[in-house]
Amino acid sequence: MVLAANTTTQEVKEDTSDTWITTKVKADLLTEKGIPGSDIKVETNKGVVSLSSMVKVTEAQKNTAVAITKKIKGVKDVSAAGLKAE
Repeated sequence: MVLAANTTTQEVKEDTSDTWITTKVKADLLTEKGIPGSDIKVETNKGVVSLSSMVKVTEAQKNTAVAITKKIKGVKDVSAAGLKAE
């Protein structure tokens, strides 16, 4: 594997893991009934997942999205501060 000058193998693994986590969270949110999964933006940095949306969600939807995200392997923490609950 060829790495950029300042990139370590550990950083590449974290990026890959973060990408996998983001993809898995998005897929799980999209398949959950009652959750506007396509409207929720998912970002992952070193295992910490941030959920946000421009569309308002209910408190129950927010809690469900957080619960789904926490179940994903590799997720260290979840921030849902970007989800505007009604």
